[in-house]
Amino acid sequence: MSALQWVLKTAFFSALWCLSTGQMAWALQSDEVAQPRKKPQPDQIKTKEPEQDQSWIDSNDQTIDDAIGKQFAELHLQDGSIIGGDVQVPEVHIDTEFGRLTVPVEKIVRLIPGLASNLELDSKIQDLMEQLKDENADSVQQAQKKLISMGPALRNVIRNYAQDFSGEEGSRKQISEVQKAYEQAVIEAEEDGRKPVAALIELDTIETSDFTIVGEIEEKEFEVQSRFGRLKVKLGDIKFANRKFDKSKEEIRRTLNVAADSFFQTKPVSTRIRLNKGDKVIIKAEGTMSWVNWNNSCTPDGLTNRGQWRTFNSGSLVARVGTDDSRCVGIGTKGSFVAKSNGVLYLGIAMRDSYASNGGYNWGGSYKVRIVVNPTR
Repeated sequence: MSALQWVLKTAFFSALWCLSTGQMAWALQSDEVAQPRKKPQPDQIKTKEPEQDQSWIDSNDQTIDDAIGKQFAELHLQDGSIIGGDVQVPEVHIDTEFGRLTVPVEKIVRLIPGLASNLELDSKIQDLMEQLKDENADSVQQAQKKLISMGPALRNVIRNYAQDFSGEEGSRKQISEVQKAYEQAVIEAEEDGRKPVAALIELDTIETSDFTIVGEIEEKEFEVQSRFGRLKVKLGDIKFANRKFDKSKEEIRRTLNVAADSFFQTKPVSTRIRLNKGDKVIIKAEGTMSWVNWNNSCTPDGLTNRGQWRTFNSGSLVARVGTDDSRCVGIGTKGSFVAKSNGVLYLGIAMRDSYASNGGYNWGGSYKVRIVVNPTR
């Protein structure tokens, strides 16, 4: 080998060695090489969003527009539809046991036709009550479901009909279940801060700002000027007519799931509801959380023998307004509170720090949570 060849060969291998060591050094500095996992700092903890596709709601945005005109009314019909417009009569006449009264439409707050004004509804209820006496179990069950679906407004009517079933044990049981469903609906409305639906009676009712009148409304049909033209509505087709319109804010309702590992130390769940100071929040939860490593489980009330997080039993459902853990409120299977500050409503599961931060523990299940927010007025 000549001297020139030896020099060229040496230079080639030197360049190759430098290039390879340079690539190694670059690789060691790049993100391609696994680095030790750092424990996230509190401000780096990500909030877990609900699995459901839910939009953001701000309680300040929940408003109802003022009614326009002294004759304006919302007519809620038996088929579930709503008609809004000006009633084309200045007053409504009602016959009572004390005589005939004339009530200006502008003074009416609410009008509720009685069962006597809706012969079709009365006939339907009678048919369903007779069907409860059927010997066919499927037919009886269908009648029961239909009566329950018609809602607690029928609670007084069904109570009166129930007297006809005094000697029939099977039918009495079916009627009792219908009545229990109505009672539960009323209780849930009161617990959620809602006014229970008025019980339907035989006669018509007119509520004014000063007093309530019960009797028979003479007008069996009303003409309403709506944005779509003039409509004629029969009294018997009206479930109720509303004329009380203020700027009250509508309640907010949301249902979501809180997974068993949704701890506040790691990934609390955002409800996507922005609360304002003074909002009343009512939360109910059900479901089961599995403590796999302990072969145990708990409800949203948590366990009393597995430690606590900020005074809350481990495994219990907790709510928080904003990002400050000092503002957490215990919920369990049922709880309520008034927001003391503005902020997003979060839900999470309380868990002692040693369990929440240990990756070796396994959790299963979830809590189904129903939220009702009554915005501050």
